Amino acid sequence: MVRGRRVGRYTCGLAHAALLAAGLALSATPGHAQDSAAAQDRRPTRLFRDSTPITFTLTADFKTIFKDRDTLSTKRFPATLGFRTEAGDTGTQAVELSTRGHSRLLPVVCDFPPIRVHFPPADQRLPLFRGQGALKLSVNCRPKDQEYEDFVLEEFLLYRVYNLFTDLSFKVRLAKATYLNTGKGDTVAAGLAFFVEDADDVARRNGGELFEQTGVRFGDVDSATILRATVYEYMIGNTDWALQLLHNFRIVRVEPGFYYPVPYDFDFSGIIKTPYAHPSQQLPIRSVRERIYRGPCPTIADLAPIFAEFNARKDAIYGLYQTFPGLDPKRSAQALQYLDEFYKTITDPKKANTEFRYNCR
Repeated sequence: MVRGRRVGRYTCGLAHAALLAAGLALSATPGHAQDSAAAQDRRPTRLFRDSTPITFTLTADFKTIFKDRDTLSTKRFPATLGFRTEAGDTGTQAVELSTRGHSRLLPVVCDFPPIRVHFPPADQRLPLFRGQGALKLSVNCRPKDQEYEDFVLEEFLLYRVYNLFTDLSFKVRLAKATYLNTGKGDTVAAGLAFFVEDADDVARRNGGELFEQTGVRFGDVDSATILRATVYEYMIGNTDWALQLLHNFRIVRVEPGFYYPVPYDFDFSGIIKTPYAHPSQQLPIRSVRERIYRGPCPTIADLAPIFAEFNARKDAIYGLYQTFPGLDPKRSAQALQYLDEFYKTITDPKKANTEFRYNCR
C-alpha cells in the first residue's frame, strides 16, 4: 500500500480543505504528467476519437458462448467482426470473444451476457482497431425487450456525461450491432451496444499507468478527483462500487507518486433503474432510486469548487439527454427529473450539508 508517500497534491494524511481553498484542485488533465509524458501520444486510440456510431456484424457460435456463464472462465471463442463507420472505415476483422461480468452474466438476469472482444496481434489488426488488445462490449442483454435497448443507451450516456468533467474517464463508442450464428448465418440479436476504452489507454492518455493493488483508501488518492467522482456517483444514484476493492474503479498512477481514481460501470444507477439493480443490504436504502453519498467526508470548502463544476456543466448534461438520437423521450424526461433533484440538493446549503456531511460515513 502507498502509505506515507505523497499522493494527490498533498502528503497522505494532510487535510486538503486549505489546498482546495488555495486553488490547487486538479484540472481536467493531470498537469504532473505533462513533462514526464510529453513524448507520448495523449490522444485516444483511433476507435475512440470519433463519436459517430460504428455499425458492425459479429459472427460466432453464440449458442456455445451463451452457455459459458462462469465468472472465472478463461475460454475464448473465434468470431468475425465485420464493420463500417461514417468516416469510411470498413473491413472484416478476425477476433475472439469471451463472456464477462457478474450480475449480467447470470441467465436469470440476461439472455445475452456481456462480452469481451479480443483482437489479434498488432500486425493483424485493421487500422480502426490499432492499439486494441481486448475491449469490453456492453450489449442489450435482453434483445427482445425495448426497455433494455434504452438501458444500453442510458449507460452509454453516463460515460459521456462523466467525460464532460475530466479526461480521467473512460471513452466509449456507440455501435449498431447485429449478431449472427456461425454456419447458418441466422440472426441471434440486433440492437445497440458500445465499446468501452481499455483502462491502460485511460492511463496512457493521462501520462500514467494503472495501479492495481487493492486496499486503496480515500486518503491515498487525489482529493479533488475522488470527491468529483463520488459526487458524480451520488448524482446518478450509483452505489455499486468500492474503491478499496477496485470494484468499478481503476487507479491511474502518475509519477512521482500521484493517484487518480476513475469510475466505470454504471448500469446499477438509480437514474437508469434496471430491473436487476438492487442496493447492497449493508446500505440504509431499499431502492437504487434513493441516493446516498459514499465518498470521503468533505468540508464546505471542499464541496464548493466541486459543486461549481457540476453547476457549470448542467446545461451540457441536460443537453445530452434532450438531444441524443434514439433516446426515448419518456426515459429522457425521467432522467432529467432525477437530475433536477440532485441540483436542488447541491444548491440548497442545508440539504447539501445533510446529504454530504451529516450523513457521511
